[in-house]
Amino acid sequence: MAECELDGDGQPLIANPDFRRRLAEIEADLTAISYTDLRVAAQAAAGEALGPEASILKVKGTEIQQAISDLAVEALGCYAAPFDPDMGDNFGPVGPDYRAGVVPGMLFGRAASIYGGTNEV
Repeated sequence: MAECELDGDGQPLIANPDFRRRLAEIEADLTAISYTDLRVAAQAAAGEALGPEASILKVKGTEIQQAISDLAVEALGCYAAPFDPDMGDNFGPVGPDYRAGVVPGMLFGRAASIYGGTNEV
């Protein structure tokens, strides 16, 4: 998506330093949470009592999920506007096919920080 969508200068988003920085931050967070997940799994397998790690995984996991979906919505720009094909219209879909579901996924992802136990404690 970042290779196909263009920024305000007409360049692919992936060439935009700010976009790349934000993407790299998300990748670093994903790597960190993966190692934390492995540590928690090893502790559980060893029969050790788990501390706050499970809560940290939940909070950071939902934050990462939301950061990814926010970046995807930003990358799509005006094409991210929700479109419900069941409502019917005289025009076909606007924008790339991969844009379908991005906003609904982003909105549903907001619920993850609530239904798994709120992050706001």
